[in-house]
Amino acid sequence: MPASPNNKATRADKRTPPTPEQIKAEQKHMAEIDSARRKAALPTKPAVSVPTNSGNTAVVIRDNNRDPIQQYLDEIAPASIVSRMIKFSKEGEFVTRDDGEAISEDIDLIALCDQTLIGYVKFGAKGEPPERIMGLLYDGFIKPVRETLGDLDINKWELGLDGKPADPWQHHNYLVLQRCDTGEFFTFATSSKTGRNAVGELLKHYNRTRKSHPDEYPVVRLKLAGYDHHDERVGWVNTPKFAVVGRVPRDSAAKPDTSLAGDMQDEIPF
Repeated sequence: MPASPNNKATRADKRTPPTPEQIKAEQKHMAEIDSARRKAALPTKPAVSVPTNSGNTAVVIRDNNRDPIQQYLDEIAPASIVSRMIKFSKEGEFVTRDDGEAISEDIDLIALCDQTLIGYVKFGAKGEPPERIMGLLYDGFIKPVRETLGDLDINKWELGLDGKPADPWQHHNYLVLQRCDTGEFFTFATSSKTGRNAVGELLKHYNRTRKSHPDEYPVVRLKLAGYDHHDERVGWVNTPKFAVVGRVPRDSAAKPDTSLAGDMQDEIPF
């Protein structure tokens, strides 16, 4: 059943929602603009080049030459983020990061799996924008080897929440989701191992089914999973899960089949 109208996550965009292809094109366009702007700026430190399957190079330039307005806009609306961000909270809920509102487990979401961004993000000092080396997994981007990014001296790392030195470069996954009922887009952003595992399990499903249904996306619901930690002092650990409940054509706005039968009719692709 749909979530209560009082839930801020149910707000619908009255404008005609963009298609997945338009979103993907816009992501690439904004990334190209951002890359051109960075290349035009005078770097204060050497750039880091990252090879990809296609032979292209993803480049991040560390610079302090952007005006305050551009710095602020980059912080609140990076080109790699589609609409509102979703995170998995310590309480075991999927929540929108801007207002902390939980998203109901009953909401159907289209997982735009081929628009998943992977790579590294480095958060600098307060007031500094993060540095991103990320690309589309299904466009051939290869996550760089951590050692090629620099910042290898553990003694210079800041302490994390656990009191231990925390690597400034964090492995991130960005998964784009679209509500079936309202057309609203979200980006599930995660740097945790359990979060990346959840995205990985969904992409494994997508890889299998796209062989028999290449023009469809999976429909998921955001569920709570978990496991008993080997350390009894830790106990039960909450983990996110993208429960596949159906599929929908990429170019169709029709209500997807979220019945169990709809998801079980996949042909064995191997």
